[in-house]
Amino acid sequence: MVISKGTNRVSKADTYLNCAEVFAYRSTCIKRKYGAVIVKNDAVISTGYNGSPRGMENCCDKGECPRIAKNMHQGEGYAVCKAVHAEANALLNCSREQTVGADLYLTGVNPADGSIHIAKPCPLCARMIIQAGIRNVYLRQSNSPDGYKCVPSGELTWYVSV
Repeated sequence: MVISKGTNRVSKADTYLNCAEVFAYRSTCIKRKYGAVIVKNDAVISTGYNGSPRGMENCCDKGECPRIAKNMHQGEGYAVCKAVHAEANALLNCSREQTVGADLYLTGVNPADGSIHIAKPCPLCARMIIQAGIRNVYLRQSNSPDGYKCVPSGELTWYVSV
């Protein structure tokens, strides 16, 4: 979390990334917690965090993650994962009219120690972000001020060639 010191203000990007981090702590995932915030015209229009679909069993309630059990790493085993990603959940709460030209802020947190995980949408979420008309994606990289990168949505990795 980026905090202000003295008379300095936290930048808008860091403020929205802090909001995404707060939502990440609501995640039901025990492997990685993610939070997303969609902002348009300087107003938050949607939020999301990763977790099982509504009404379904959560990994945090069961106490185990199928991806951890199979020693799968980032980018592997999404088919065995129970979670809907934070970006997808935030987009599901909006119409395309709301998301065209908006920005998405994404923060990842490691559950074991609360450290920042370098945020990056998976290819499926990247496709949804592009399709929704999101302009830029701000990805938290560290806890330091301006510790993020801004990626135009069309530059996200939206497919992996085999």
